[in-house]
Amino acid sequence: MFRTKFKTGGVVINVLIAVAISLIVNFSYFVFMILQRTAQLRPEHPVSENSTAFAVLEVLFYMVVSFVLLTVFTHNLNENKIRSHSFPKRLLAAILLSVAVYFLAPYMNRVGDIHIMFTAKRLFNPMVLLKCSFTLVVVTLYGKIYELIVLQQRMTVENERLKTENLRSRYDVLINQMNPHFFFNSLNSLAMLVRENKNDDALVYIDRLSDTFRYIIQSGKTSMTTLRDEMGFLDAYKYLLELRYEGKLFIEADIPEHYLDRTLPSLTLQPLVENAVKHNTITRTRPLTVTISASGDWLLVSNPLQPKIDDSERGTGIGLKNIASRYRLLTDKDVNIIDDGKTFTVRLPLGAVESK
Repeated sequence: MFRTKFKTGGVVINVLIAVAISLIVNFSYFVFMILQRTAQLRPEHPVSENSTAFAVLEVLFYMVVSFVLLTVFTHNLNENKIRSHSFPKRLLAAILLSVAVYFLAPYMNRVGDIHIMFTAKRLFNPMVLLKCSFTLVVVTLYGKIYELIVLQQRMTVENERLKTENLRSRYDVLINQMNPHFFFNSLNSLAMLVRENKNDDALVYIDRLSDTFRYIIQSGKTSMTTLRDEMGFLDAYKYLLELRYEGKLFIEADIPEHYLDRTLPSLTLQPLVENAVKHNTITRTRPLTVTISASGDWLLVSNPLQPKIDDSERGTGIGLKNIASRYRLLTDKDVNIIDDGKTFTVRLPLGAVESK
């Protein structure tokens, strides 16, 4: 439908331009007729009875000629079919048509009779040549401008496509950076359970681990998800952590029901909880509580600051950078980080309710 509208619009534009060119080409003759009829010319320039008919004929003739030449330059010309040799070929065709048009052009002799050029005794007529040449020049300029506009449109579409591919590639890189990190941490936790001979816990751990990786694989097919799905994934991940830090780590979520259908980038909560676990002291005497809540258009993930004495595990901040970058790529919104020295809070903007 769009292509049909585009073609129809192009024909209409060509017709309008052809009318304008024809009127401009015959403007001098219109002036001549007006001067004749107002008796401002000498008596040796009588008004012919065929003047009006000739004027109409010329307007129609050069309008048709202009439309045909415009079609030569614009027909079937789109962003996928422009070639470097296309315009010279179209120009050559337009020149050959203009030569043929010259011999078919109407003209009026001194006594007021209408003839066609190829029947004239003298084939050279400066006025007809001027009109045909002017028409060809104007149409050629328009054809070149039209081609440049189409090329510009193609460049715009191509730039948008490359931009989209670049954003997608950057997003995939961010996801691929996070997944191996989570995978190795999970294997370390499983290895710890095996070393401690907690075989039953290890089996349950493997089941929950498979659930988490199932979600990770599925989330790779879509960039955005609902908060409900993220919280479901976090419940499985929560089990893995709380089994490892039994009685020392607590993940509390207090989110009203109407927030659960809001959207956010996939795999956002897991790296935030993982960062809190990695960079804070977690002991029996100093348990860690990670709180997840919602307020306004924000999801808040916060934890008390309990810095480790040994900062050998000090991170590079890649987890937070990935989240911030993905938010910027997918939602054009920024993540807010608040560190008041006592509590570390990450504020995540929530998207609109997902349509069903």
